Amino acid sequence: MTGDRNTHRKYSAAQVLGIATIAALTGGLFIWYLTAAREGLWHMRKGEAALVAPDFVADEKTLRRVPDFTLPDRAGTPVKLSGFSGVDVLIVNIWSAGCPACREEIPSLTELDRRLSHRDGVELLTIAIADGWDDVASYFPQGTNLRILFDGEDRVGKGVFHTEKYPETFILDRNRNIRARFDGLREWHSDAFVTWVASFRQ
Repeated sequence: MTGDRNTHRKYSAAQVLGIATIAALTGGLFIWYLTAAREGLWHMRKGEAALVAPDFVADEKTLRRVPDFTLPDRAGTPVKLSGFSGVDVLIVNIWSAGCPACREEIPSLTELDRRLSHRDGVELLTIAIADGWDDVASYFPQGTNLRILFDGEDRVGKGVFHTEKYPETFILDRNRNIRARFDGLREWHSDAFVTWVASFRQ
């Protein structure tokens, strides 16, 4: 008989109310979590979309071809823009050694360069407004593969690309026309940007 009483135990009104309250709270928290997660994903996607919104996009009237130029790399070897003739999309990031925002985006550029190494036809080139590698070496991890050219007099940045502030990043097509420009700091290694720039190939 004792076993039967335990099997058919009746809950008091207070216990039933407590169980119902816990269930309601649990359900409410679960719905809140799903809503927050959905909104968080929306904001994340909105933020990623902003990463690939250039500050300038060329049309037929504003399309401008970049003339050939030569700058030294970290070893002092002259490098010509025309040497990238086989590249469909060339990302040119121009930065200054004295610019905090420029230094802040170096890890993102380094990661972008790593990701682009697995894609054909797209390359990243950075131009530092500095006299040479010794001026910027402390900003980079040892063994970095990021391609850096040096323009201590800023003749290419201002004279060729007409940069107004740093960092500025330009998207050049196969014919070395400027197709887009990004002003300021970005998260270059984001999936959104990598996908966008890869789809930019002609």
